[in-house]
Amino acid sequence: HWHQPFLLLKLAIKKYRKSPPVKVALLHGARDIRIDERPEQLPDAGELLIDVTAVGVCGSDLHTYLNGQIGDTVATSPLILGHEAAGRVVAVGTGLDGKFAIGQPIAIDPAIPCGECERCIEGDPNLCTNLAFMGLWPRDGALRERMVHPAKSCIALPDTLSPVAGALLEPLGVALHAIRLAKIKMNDDVLVIGCGAIGLLLIRLARLAGARHIFASDQQPRRLSLARTYGASIVVNSAEQDIVTEVRQTTHGRGVDIAIESAWVKDTADQCVEAARNGGRVVIVGIPAEDAITMRASAARRKGLSIKLSRRMKHTYPAAIDLAVSGRVDLEMLATHRFALSESSAAFEIAAHYEDGVVRAMILPNA
Repeated sequence: HWHQPFLLLKLAIKKYRKSPPVKVALLHGARDIRIDERPEQLPDAGELLIDVTAVGVCGSDLHTYLNGQIGDTVATSPLILGHEAAGRVVAVGTGLDGKFAIGQPIAIDPAIPCGECERCIEGDPNLCTNLAFMGLWPRDGALRERMVHPAKSCIALPDTLSPVAGALLEPLGVALHAIRLAKIKMNDDVLVIGCGAIGLLLIRLARLAGARHIFASDQQPRRLSLARTYGASIVVNSAEQDIVTEVRQTTHGRGVDIAIESAWVKDTADQCVEAARNGGRVVIVGIPAEDAITMRASAARRKGLSIKLSRRMKHTYPAAIDLAVSGRVDLEMLATHRFALSESSAAFEIAAHYEDGVVRAMILPNA
């Protein structure tokens, strides 16, 4: 039977050629998303073929969408965006020993650490020096009907979680990592600037961690309303009121124990520094469009602040799944808008311009 492997290979190639093309949302340049088709891939060893069921439009996606780059990473060729994603297993590559079954719902971790560098070995895969990241040029993301992804970066989900909630485990993981860096103690006062999806999750997690007063600042009325729902005690519309003044007045000049920046606006890091108490902590989560963080050095130095920059997440999916399944964190409420894959351009425009009270626009490629 020496010829049997060759027959199997021929059958696989034949099946591959007969597979219908996969629809993808392809970014050709700033604010230029077009629906296109690509051949379906087959999973190699250690990979899964996945039907993509839900993708969230994140603020970091919007950087690339609006400017053709995020930070110093420039998209120099067409790119599929999308890194907050969930799916369902269609085919399993070799070498996985029954770890995933056909039809298994999964969350797709966009980060693919090497597992071999110093940081990976030390237990910090989010700081991997050889990190590959889907939806960040040059690796395509999840805005397509079907995709292949390493099984090591896929997380089995219970059937009780919807695809939308499964996709939003990724921003919940980012918020959870930042909250761990913040080291909130019972009765601490906390400020969260920026009430997008991650900001709202930060507020909820701060409340669960035992924070006393939680200040929230944003310019969008719907987000401020949701901030109260998620646990903020004092909300400030930053278009009308100065958050630093509100913090100082409410705390009688003391300031907050922890200030968390989760926007992508030029002055928000400095507001966190000004609002923090002496010896307080500042955690930077947002990605500024200017690729620069500005703060008053004398204030940060004289206060002796501890300043942490949060890089994605590590080892957070188990806790995030538990928080969502138990109902302690409501992820569905964040998904204010839902779109078909063919409506990807409209989804990005609405998200980019904060239209119609959007918090998280979700794209459902196989709806």
